[in-house]
Parts: sequence; structure tokens; C-alpha cells
Amino acid sequence: MALGLALALGGSPGHAAPAVVPAIPSCTLIDTDFDLDDLMAIPLVVGSRLVAAILVTEGVVKADVGAAALVRLIADTPQRALPVMVGVSTELPDAQIERQWGYFLPDSRRMMHRGLGLGLPQTVPQRPAAAFNLQQLQQVLSGCQQVDVLLLGPYSSFVQYSPLIRSRIGQVVIMGKPLLGDGAAAPAKLPFNCSYDLAACELATKTQLPGLRHAFVDVPRTAMDGNARGLDAQVYGPTLAMVQGLASTGLAGRLRQALLGTVPSGSLGEDVPGPDYWAIDCCLRRSGKSLLWDPMAALYLVRPELFSQVGGPEPHFETQLSPGQIRQVWTETSNRAASDRP
Repeated sequence: MALGLALALGGSPGHAAPAVVPAIPSCTLIDTDFDLDDLMAIPLVVGSRLVAAILVTEGVVKADVGAAALVRLIADTPQRALPVMVGVSTELPDAQIERQWGYFLPDSRRMMHRGLGLGLPQTVPQRPAAAFNLQQLQQVLSGCQQVDVLLLGPYSSFVQYSPLIRSRIGQVVIMGKPLLGDGAAAPAKLPFNCSYDLAACELATKTQLPGLRHAFVDVPRTAMDGNARGLDAQVYGPTLAMVQGLASTGLAGRLRQALLGTVPSGSLGEDVPGPDYWAIDCCLRRSGKSLLWDPMAALYLVRPELFSQVGGPEPHFETQLSPGQIRQVWTETSNRAASDRP
């Protein structure tokens, strides 16, 4: 359910003035870099919890352009009043990005920037303020007595706002596994959300998260993940059937429309018709079917009873359900975002 705050999405950061709202016991802040799996995670939360705002942090997308694409995604749905805000922009140089991630990240970024490129109109009628405004975020969260944070992207924004709302943070749910050791591993070996801004990742995991209730959530991994086609019963990846089960209205309908689209040819992959190909598959065709990374973290937030703790001294959570069962839960839970009420 979207929190009805009147937040100006255009103009300069100083002109946005959210309306005063009565105190609300618990709100959720979604912090995302708006990749495809983020797209599959956001409706899970919007349909089930009171979302105060979605903050777009630079990662797979540029913060301001990604926020504009997200605004376009939720336009004309019952969730249209949901505040979308621009998070921290680390402004990594293109040369560094290509050196560290090759052409995969730039191509993914272009796809998400152009209004997803997945069957949605590519024009963006309005854009959020062009820079992270910490005071604005505090205003949006001011009516929330407790704030749960769903962290789906790099930690760049989190390390700035978490100290200011620390006393009101109920829990932080983070996609991925904990940062091991001292972070000295090569950046390519670290989770993307850490390697994109390693300094912020280390600050958050070593200094800010201790003392807060928090959980890392990952996808159960198998030896078949890298070559997963035709192995839907064993691999925790998306399928055409789970998307076709989405409602046609609201944010669930817009998600369905996006995920059933096709992607232009390029280094991400060719347009390949067939029962085992749809838009989200394009982006990991070299390494296998994409996994349900961010949706797992979102589902943990709304359905924690479906997960159990695994691992040693730095544990994380994984689902107890089979791939088929978790896909059914994803569809059913996403369909709560078919209207404005959970």
C-alpha cells in the first residue's frame, strides 16, 4: 500500500515539500538501484506494506535517470502517489565501469534508463529532483514511528541516511550475503552492491549495521545456475508462467507488461522468440538464467516465515521453499499490487 504523501517530483531539490501526515506506526523505505530484479521486487513490498518512499541509488542505473524510469513505471497506476526520490550518485567514470564490469553494466544501464525498454512507453513525462536531498528524505519519513529499510542496491545512500533515522529503524533487510573478512578481495569477486561502492559497503557492514536488527537474504545456489535452461524445477530463476500469472491491473499489471517485453539486439543478447525466452532472460544469457536475487529479499521482508538462517559466523537467510513454490508465492504476493490496497 502506498503512503499518500504529496511529494513534488520535478523542479529543484529545495522546492519539494511533502504534506504533513499523522504519525504512522511502521513504514518501509525501499533503497534500490532499479535493475530488472529490483523491478520484480518492488511490487512485492508495495502491495503488502506501507511504503513511505522509494530511493534510487546509483548502481545499475544512474540515480536521477533511474528514478525517472521508475516514475514512468508507476505512472497511471493506483500507486501513482508513491514518492520516488533520487539517492546518492557516486558518478563512477565510464572507463572504470567498463574496465571492472565490461559492457554488461553499460548495456544494462542503457536498457533501464530508456524507460526499461520492455514494452513500456519510453518517454518520461516528469523527473524527480536531480540530486540526493537528505533533508527531503527526513521529511518524507517524519510521520513514521518505525522505518524498515529494504536495501537492494549499493550502500551509498544508506550510509548517509541511516545515522539520522537509526533510533527509528525497525530492521534492515539486505539482498546478498555479508561482506566477509576485511573486504580485501578483488572487487570483481565481491557482490555487485559492495564492489560498486566498497567504502560505503564496509562502513555500513562494519560500523552502522552492528546494533541494528538486520538480515542478509540470498538465493539458494546450485551447480546448475550457470546453465539453467530447462532446469526450472532445480534452479531459483524466473519463468514465463510466473509472469503470465500476474494481474493485468495496477503495478502488478505494469510489471507484467514490462517483463513480457523484448529487448533490442546487442551485447545483452538477441531477441529470441520461444517458450523459454522473455525479457528478463536477455541479460544473463551468457551466464545462464537470471536468479531471483532482489525478490528474495523483498519476500523475506513480507513473508519471513518462508526463510531460515544458514551459514556460519556471518549467517544469512535463504528460502525453505522449492523453486516452483517460491515462484508461486512471488506471483501471488506481487498481485497484491494490482490495486492500491494490500
